[in-house]
Amino acid sequence: MEAKKHLGQNFLIDKNKIKSIIESIPNIKNSTIVEVGPGRGALTKPLVESAKKVIAIEIDKDMINILKEEINDDNFILIDEDVLKIEWEDLIKEESNIQFVSNLPYYISTKIIFKVALEEKFESLSIMLQKELVDRIFAKNNTKQFGRLTVAIGSLFELENKINVPAGCFNPKPKVDSGFIVLSRKKIDFNIEEYLIFIKCCFATKRKTILNSLKISGFSKTLEVKKYFEDNNIKLNIRAEEIKINDFVNIFKKINL
Repeated sequence: MEAKKHLGQNFLIDKNKIKSIIESIPNIKNSTIVEVGPGRGALTKPLVESAKKVIAIEIDKDMINILKEEINDDNFILIDEDVLKIEWEDLIKEESNIQFVSNLPYYISTKIIFKVALEEKFESLSIMLQKELVDRIFAKNNTKQFGRLTVAIGSLFELENKINVPAGCFNPKPKVDSGFIVLSRKKIDFNIEEYLIFIKCCFATKRKTILNSLKISGFSKTLEVKKYFEDNNIKLNIRAEEIKINDFVNIFKKINL
C-alpha cells in the first residue's frame, strides 16, 4: 500500500527506532494510548502488545482495512475519524493514565498539538515531527525559531526524551530528518485555554512590540500587561521573541489575579 502525499504519510520502517520509541513512552504498561495516524501499524502493533489499551484514530480507509486485518486484540479500538473533529471528552472520559502517541503529518502537526495540549487528561505527548518543528519547539528566546509553539509547549510540558530519526528510517524517504520527542505534562495552576489565547495574541505580529500585538489582537488586558512591564522594569518596546517562557507564565498569572 503506497503512502498518500496529500495525507503527509511516511511510514516508519526502522525496527530499532520503533523499539526505542516504544521503550520511551511513559508508564506504557498501565496506560491507555491514544494514537493518531497509525498508518500500517508500525507503532500500533508493539503499542497493543505493551499497553493496557490502544485507541487508534485513522482517516485513511485503506489503512483502516489493513489495521482491521492485522490487529484483532481485545485491547485495540480503531476509530475512523478526522482527529480535529473528535471531542476528547467523548473518547477518553472513562479512561485513566492516558498518553498521546503519533507520527504527525507535517501539514497539521501544530493544530493537533494545540488540540492535545488543551486536554489535561493527556499525561504525556509522544510525537514524531519533522526536525524543523522539533527545533522550533526547543528554540531559545531571541532566535527566529522562537515563537508561539515554543512558548506553549515549554509552558505546559517538560522534555523527557528526544530520539533522532533520520529520513532513511521511513518509506517513502522524506526530504528531511525527523525527531521523536516525549513530553510530560507539568502541573499548572492557570487556565490553559485562556493562556494559549494570550500567547497567540502576543505573537500575532512578531515584528511589532508585544504591547502592540496585544492591542491589535484586541486582548482585553493589554493595559495590565503594560503595568506589569513598568512594575518589573521591562522595556515597553520589547518583542514577544525576546521574553523567556517562564516570564510569559508569570505575566499571565499576574494579570489574572
